[in-house]
Amino acid sequence: MNQLSNKIALITGATSGIGRATALAFAAEGAKVVVTGRRTAEGEKVVAEIVANGGEAIFVQTDVAIEAQAENAVNQTIAKYGKLDILFNNAGVEGSFGSPLHEAGGEVYDQVFSINVKGLLFVHKYAVRAMLQTGGGAIVNTSSIAGHIGFPGAGVYDASKHAIEGLTKTAALELAKAGIRVNAVAPGAIQTEMV
Repeated sequence: MNQLSNKIALITGATSGIGRATALAFAAEGAKVVVTGRRTAEGEKVVAEIVANGGEAIFVQTDVAIEAQAENAVNQTIAKYGKLDILFNNAGVEGSFGSPLHEAGGEVYDQVFSINVKGLLFVHKYAVRAMLQTGGGAIVNTSSIAGHIGFPGAGVYDASKHAIEGLTKTAALELAKAGIRVNAVAPGAIQTEMV
C-alpha cells in the first residue's frame, strides 16, 4: 500500500515487542526505518527481516537514557537518510510489577523513569530539532492504559506512563503550529517479551 513511501521513521525500543512489530509494519508501508535499542543482535535481526521483505533499514545501538546516544540515533538517521519524518518513542521498561508502592525503592524509580520518561525526552529533543529543519513530522509516544488509570503493584510504571501523557499533551500544543503532530498510543496488555 506504500502509505509511508519516502518517509523516514526512527523507532526506539525496536528490537522486540511493539517496537519490532511497528518497524516491520512501517517498512511494509514503504518507510525507511531506523531501528534502535540496546540489544545489537536483536536489532540487526529486525533489520535483516525488513531487508529480506524488500524494505530498507539500519540499526543504531541506543540506550535512550544516555543523552549522547539519543542524539547519536537522530544524527545517524539524518546522516543516512537526510531527514526524519516520524519518531515512534517506544523504548520502555516495566520495573518491578507486583510490589506495592510503599515497597518501591529508588533504584526501581531510577530505572523506570530514566528510560520511560527521560529517554523519551532526550530522543524527542533531538528529533524535534531535525523535524523543524524540514517543516514538520509526526511523533508517537508509547504510553499505556496505565497512563490513564492505576494498577496495584505497578505504581512506578503507572507514574511513568502518566508522565508520558503529560509530556505528549504539552509537546502537541507546543509543536502544532510548526507542523509536528504529537500523539500517544495507550495499549493494554500485549503479548510481548516484557509482558
